[in-house]
Amino acid sequence: MALKEDKYLPYVFSGFVFFYIIVVGLLIQFFVLPYLIPSAHYGDGILVGTDTVYFHEEAKKLAQKINTKGWCEWKLKPEGQIMIEITALVYALTGIYKPCIMLFYNALLHFLSVLFLIKLLSNYNIDKKFAILGSFPLAFSPSSLIWTSQIHRDGLYILGFLSIFLAISYISKRGLKPLFYSIILQTFGLFLIYLARTHMILPLKYIFSILFLLAFLLLILKIVKLLDENSIVDKFTLKKFIILSLSIAITANFLLLQHELQTQTQIQTLKWERELFVPEKLDKILYRIAEWRYKFLNEYFKDAKGNIEKNFIPQKASDFLFYLPRGLFVGLFYPTPNFWFKEGGTICGTIARAVIPMETIVLWIGVISLFFALRNFQNKISIFIILLVCLMFIYLHVVTEPNLGSIVRKRYVFINTITAFSYSYYAKRISLWLKKR
Repeated sequence: MALKEDKYLPYVFSGFVFFYIIVVGLLIQFFVLPYLIPSAHYGDGILVGTDTVYFHEEAKKLAQKINTKGWCEWKLKPEGQIMIEITALVYALTGIYKPCIMLFYNALLHFLSVLFLIKLLSNYNIDKKFAILGSFPLAFSPSSLIWTSQIHRDGLYILGFLSIFLAISYISKRGLKPLFYSIILQTFGLFLIYLARTHMILPLKYIFSILFLLAFLLLILKIVKLLDENSIVDKFTLKKFIILSLSIAITANFLLLQHELQTQTQIQTLKWERELFVPEKLDKILYRIAEWRYKFLNEYFKDAKGNIEKNFIPQKASDFLFYLPRGLFVGLFYPTPNFWFKEGGTICGTIARAVIPMETIVLWIGVISLFFALRNFQNKISIFIILLVCLMFIYLHVVTEPNLGSIVRKRYVFINTITAFSYSYYAKRISLWLKKR
């Protein structure tokens, strides 16, 4: 009976999170904003200074067009327009043109994200109750309310990456069924990322293409007996990862072709030094990132109070490599205490800085203690791949949008996946220690 209850525990907890998001969202929209912080209230439960204002107003217009001209007016557009399309769909179907109706959509995404994280941890032989404890920062961190109580694409992005991480966790399991799960999950995850932030498909394509080549080389070395059968990773797991990484690279490439994403610019606006040891295609991609960072700091958001690291503008490919330690420190440990409780660039930013200190401390503990926790996990190679992807995307978000608000939002899925491994392990250790007393 206990085992059966344990089986359904993740669903019960994730269901609680679903209702938590709805209740807290309603509280924010109908009480906190209009009565406690009226200066931050745009109207209809919308927070001033967020993308929700634009998404809501445009969605209302589109929903009205759908009602008058028909569904031919609706089209699922990825990237910046996606939340207009999804919100307009819900508005048109329900006839309720208020952001509160989107709380059910937000709650569903958060429900699935928490459930997938628990499943991910459970695949590494972590008891479900400890996996649930490890998922607490993802489920309840205050910063998540910026998108779970409003209209935003972060929920899609978070669920997309957790789907890919869950797919990776299945590669160490025996049989064809887990491989089937992996392929389905990675396809689902890539599609969500494509809808939310299409430009993030490109780095995924290159990361998993490189991992595929490394895994294939490792398999060849094992076949010709230059490496022991079970050294680094067993042959069975290696074969499954080769299939999964190739599947991710192919799916990512297909999605990019649909979007016709270009990896080069016609006119260079930034001083750039070409380095001969860097492949030309990679050099052009890195130039685009450097150019975007420059424009972010000096044109698009030049007056934003949350901007940081303003002096770093890459001028050659190797600058990205030398900035890696600093960039990871910023991504993992910012905002530092000197940013706490200060006025932000927007009302939303000021509110966030007031509630972020405790959340930041929780993340610090989780990140720092990870190195001790990892020694006790099985199937470390797939955990290493998940952590590698997390760190690379944290760094990428720091480099592309050096703003505290952007970093806190966009690193959310990655840093909370990292800390989930720590907290689930230490919850188990504390439980064992208490039983011995």
